[in-house]
Amino acid sequence: MIGLKQHTVKEAKSLKQAQQRHQWSIPPHYNVAVDCLDRHVDLRDQVALYYEDESGHHERYTFGEVATLSRRFANALRGLGIDSGDVVGVHLPQRPETAIAHIAFYRLGVIGLPISKLFGHDAIRYRLNDSSARAILVEADNVEKVESIRKDTPNLAHIIVAGARVPGTLTFEDLVSKASADFSMGRMSGEDPILLMYTSGTTGDPKGVLHVARCILGHNGIDYSYNFLRQGDLYYSPADWAWGGGLLDGLLGIWPYGVPVLAYRADNRFDPEVTFRLLEKYGASVGLYPPTALKRMREVRNPREKYRGLKLRCIASGAEPVSPELARWVREVLRAEFNQVFGQTEANYFIGTCSALEKPDLEPMGKPYPGHEVAIVSEEGVPRKPGETGQIATKATSPVVMKGYWKNPEAMREKFVKGWCLTGDLGHMDDRGYVYFHGRADDVIKSSGYRIGPAEVEAKIMEHRAVASCAVIGVPDPQRGQAVKAFVKLLPGFRPSQELIEEIQKYVKKSLAVHEYPREIEFIDEFPVTVTGKIRRRELREIEEKSRRS
Repeated sequence: MIGLKQHTVKEAKSLKQAQQRHQWSIPPHYNVAVDCLDRHVDLRDQVALYYEDESGHHERYTFGEVATLSRRFANALRGLGIDSGDVVGVHLPQRPETAIAHIAFYRLGVIGLPISKLFGHDAIRYRLNDSSARAILVEADNVEKVESIRKDTPNLAHIIVAGARVPGTLTFEDLVSKASADFSMGRMSGEDPILLMYTSGTTGDPKGVLHVARCILGHNGIDYSYNFLRQGDLYYSPADWAWGGGLLDGLLGIWPYGVPVLAYRADNRFDPEVTFRLLEKYGASVGLYPPTALKRMREVRNPREKYRGLKLRCIASGAEPVSPELARWVREVLRAEFNQVFGQTEANYFIGTCSALEKPDLEPMGKPYPGHEVAIVSEEGVPRKPGETGQIATKATSPVVMKGYWKNPEAMREKFVKGWCLTGDLGHMDDRGYVYFHGRADDVIKSSGYRIGPAEVEAKIMEHRAVASCAVIGVPDPQRGQAVKAFVKLLPGFRPSQELIEEIQKYVKKSLAVHEYPREIEFIDEFPVTVTGKIRRRELREIEEKSRRS
C-alpha cells in the first residue's frame, strides 16, 4: 500500500515558485489509515494522540497503539455485519474513540458520518435516514436521544457507546478488547468513499457531501498554512471533529506528517482561558482557530505574560474572513506566525497564505495553494477579469473537491458548471493573484445602488479599540432599499453608549466610504453561531425582522 507523497514544494523560495513546480501524484492504490498511521514505522512508539477531558483526566496513545486499536475496531464492526460501503455515524466530540473509529472505517471501507454533538433529534434523524446508516457511536448522555428516534431509522442496527456502559447498547471498549488485532486490508483506491459530511444551505434540507480518500492527499495547504510542519510540532485546535475544519484539517490531514494531535473533550462552549491553559500545558505549536475563537482569545489580557510557557509557532484561521486587525493581534500579541485559509465542506483548503514563502497582504484571503486552480467566475462558469466580482471557484479536478452530493443530482448540476466547482461565495481576484472575499451571495447588502460585502465593513469595525467581535447585515431602509446595521460585542472595560456608536460610525465612514458605514449599531453579548463557529447572519436577520414587526 502506497502512503503519502509530500505535495508541498519545501525547497521553493517563493509561493510563485512552489506553484510552478507543483505536481500532484495520486497513487492508484491508496488508503488513509496507511497514510495516517501504518507507514510511520519509525514513529510507532511515539505519541500520536494526547487526550484530556474537562475533569482533568488525561491519556496518551502512540501511533502504534492507535493503529492496533483501529484494527481491532475494524474487526469488531465486521463481526456486527458492517462492511465496505456501509455508513456509520459518529456522534462524538474530540476523544480517542472518535479518531480510532474513523481510522477503522477506512481500513474496512466503511463511510464515516460525522454528526455534531450540538445536533438535536430532527437533525440526527434526517442524517441517519438519508444516509441509511447501519450504526452510530455516541456518548452515554446521548443514548436516550438516539433511542427515541430509533423507530424512525429502520436501517440503524447498532448503538455503540464510548466511555461508559449503558444497558441495551454495545460498548466501544468491550468491542475493541474482544476483537482480534490481526486485520487483512484489501487493495484500496483513492476513489474509495470515506466521509459523508452534511452541510446546510440557505434553503432546503442539508446536503450530504461525499468525500473519497484522495481528498486527504489534496490537503497540501495544511503544510503551507503552518509554514511547513516539522519535528517537534504538536497540533491543537478547538474545532469540532464533526466538521471539515476539525476532522480533515485537524486530524486526518495532520497525522500523515507524523505530527501528534491533542484532543480535548469539553461540555461547555469555547473557553479562551482553558484553551491557553491547554496550549501551555502540552506545548502545542500549531493549530486552526476560527476567527470567532480568536476574537474570544483576544479578550484575554496579556496572554504571553499570563501563560509564559506558550510554544505557539504558527496559527491558521479560516471558516470566515479574518480581519487585518485580528491577524496583527496574533502576530504582535501572541507572537505567532499567522496564515489565513479558505475552503468549504465540498472543497477544503485550496486558498490561503504561507508567510514562510511570501509576506502576505492582510486584506485578501490569500492565493491559490500550489496545485489548485482558482478563478472568479460568473454563474455560467465564465472567468471574470481581475477586479471583477463573481463566485470564487476551483477546478472540479482538484483532488480536494468532493466526489459529489449524496443522492442529489440536481444540487450537483448547480454546484459544478463548465468544469468549475462553485463555492457560493462572492469575491474578486486582483492582478497579483490574491483572492478577496465579499460574502455569501445571500449576505451581500444592496444600498442606494451599491453592493456592499459585509466582510469589508466588519474588518474595519474590528479595528476599533473597543470592539471584540461584530457582524454586519442589511436592514430595510425606505430611501436606500437597505442600510448597513452592525451588531457589536465590546472588549472588557468598554460599555455601550451613544458616544461609542458615533465614534465607530465616524471611523468606518472615514476609512471606507459614506455608503458603507453602519447607520445602525446594536451592542450584543453573544452571537448566534453555527456548529463550525461561524456567525449566523441569517439568524441575526430573522431576529431583526421580528424586532421590526413587533
